[in-house]
Amino acid sequence: MADHHTATPPAARPPSLVVVIDRHDDVIHTHTALAAHHLPSGRITLHPGPGTTSETGLAHDLLAALGKPPLLTGRFPAGRQPAWEAAAAWMTALPVTRLTVLRAHRLTARRIMRLLELRALTGIHLTLVCHRPHLPAALH
Repeated sequence: MADHHTATPPAARPPSLVVVIDRHDDVIHTHTALAAHHLPSGRITLHPGPGTTSETGLAHDLLAALGKPPLLTGRFPAGRQPAWEAAAAWMTALPVTRLTVLRAHRLTARRIMRLLELRALTGIHLTLVCHRPHLPAALH
């Protein structure tokens, strides 16, 4: 007898990318996202460090959220530390299924692209929380 698996129809699957507009920067949204962080269940919440604008800095914040050392030991070519590759590897190995990013309205277009590439590579569900009344230009 053949084993039949029922696939979830595309319309029934939740979207793999969600943008939440926290119009009034309500603290309950931040607390809820931080409380949802539970690595054993595959859910992580990333609260990017203030004042950090680099792509590598965001990868370091992500590694820290994964409970891994943000600074990799070893020698790497000038200007290239494989922090994003390490984050993707850890997300796949653990395995992480959901990533929520707070303060997404402060992310540059390049940092958002890095997160979208990570989503495509790992298959995670990505939620970006913007604590502003309108979607920032970088997220359009």
